[in-house]
Amino acid sequence: MDKMTYLARDGALLAYDKFLITNAKATVIFLHGSTYNSRRYANIAKVLNQQSYAACLINWRGHGGSEGRLGTVDYIGQLEDDLADFIAHYQQVCDQPLILAGHSAGAVICLRYIDKYGCNNIDGVSFIAPAINGPLETVRYKHTSAKWQYQISYFRAAKPAITPPAHALTYAPSLKTLPLIVAKLLPFMRHKPILSFPANERMARLEGRVLHYSYNLMLSCDINNYPSAFNKISVPVLLLCGKHDEVVHPNLLETIYHWHLKPTLNKKIVELKKVNHIQVVTASAMILPDWLNSIFEQSNDLVTTSEEELA
Repeated sequence: MDKMTYLARDGALLAYDKFLITNAKATVIFLHGSTYNSRRYANIAKVLNQQSYAACLINWRGHGGSEGRLGTVDYIGQLEDDLADFIAHYQQVCDQPLILAGHSAGAVICLRYIDKYGCNNIDGVSFIAPAINGPLETVRYKHTSAKWQYQISYFRAAKPAITPPAHALTYAPSLKTLPLIVAKLLPFMRHKPILSFPANERMARLEGRVLHYSYNLMLSCDINNYPSAFNKISVPVLLLCGKHDEVVHPNLLETIYHWHLKPTLNKKIVELKKVNHIQVVTASAMILPDWLNSIFEQSNDLVTTSEEELA
């Protein structure tokens, strides 16, 4: 594993961990989830290497070894621009097929990238427990702010929310409603923390986690027009989630698979039993290589068939 950096369009040096091997079938570009960094996902890269795939684990700006202000971005959408800059950087030194993959909010950044830049520069995408938290219908347990959010959106009272079990609150961030409203009205307040994740502050510092997010960063790792974005996908896609996920609504991936992904697409959905939002990271290391092999074995079969036809 090599610690590397690349130059973003604003001049920031952003960090990534490069796990290269000779004669790799493809490179997987992997984005971590909220608060974390590339270190949390090294095991996935190691398993991919064992299966003949290279991997690059990107650190969002302000996370891991990447430059940038902690807990914020300069503008909403900067993270998918950073991803586009990395892909352009990597394609200059490597001509392998590129697969996008992300966990939780990292999966959402992959989707935002596709929504903005399309699929011309990638050959596949995997969404692992995509934490789409903006629309009310996508989350498993509603935040307390959802009550007024629902009333504003639909002009009627929301149904009583299901009380989340104690274990679900382990990953549930708390949103400061008044600072959120102020940030909406006053752009110069959009770098102030409005979202806080539950964790021991001291342990978080040791792990390099970022626990407090601004308005700009919160909206940069969420997406409201997710049906339209999924409909733009034109490469093989894997949807992966645990059945006990505390963040993602149980019906979300099925809805995306059947309604928002094109019917002719090479697509796969996997729901893992007894797996939650964090455990799916370990489990995905076993699923990703098999899915990738199915893509590239199919590609090799097509090439072989074409050669036989020419002969």
